[in-house]
This record gives sequence, structure tokens and C-alpha cells, in this order.
Amino acid sequence: MTGRRVVEGMRLPSDRALSENEWAWIEFLRLASGETDPAPTLRRVQALRKFFEPDAGRPNRGTSHY
Repeated sequence: MTGRRVVEGMRLPSDRALSENEWAWIEFLRLASGETDPAPTLRRVQALRKFFEPDAGRPNRGTSHY
């Protein structure tokens, strides 16, 4: 298939099977949502992106602790 697949309005990245890590993220999201399967709204996507920022939640932003 040359084009991207569309599933209920969401474009999937490719035709390849999901990796073990992708399956693990799906399971994590299921657990985090309490098995409620909420729709990915703009607010929720922005909250997840903010949560996963490199310095999210650190008191001294800009200072690496790695």
C-alpha cells in the first residue's frame, strides 16, 4: 500500500505491525485511562505532550540530572 491507512479519522504511520513497545504503550494508556477508552481530544493530547517534555515536573528546569 502506498498511501497511509486511515482508521476512524486517525492516520496510522505505516502498514507494518505494531512493535512490542507500541503494544506496551497501548496497554499503559488503557491502564492510565481506567479502561474507559477516552477519545484523543486536543486537551488530552496537549496534556500528554506536556507530561512527556524532557524537563516536565522538575523543579530546576533547564538543569539536566542525567
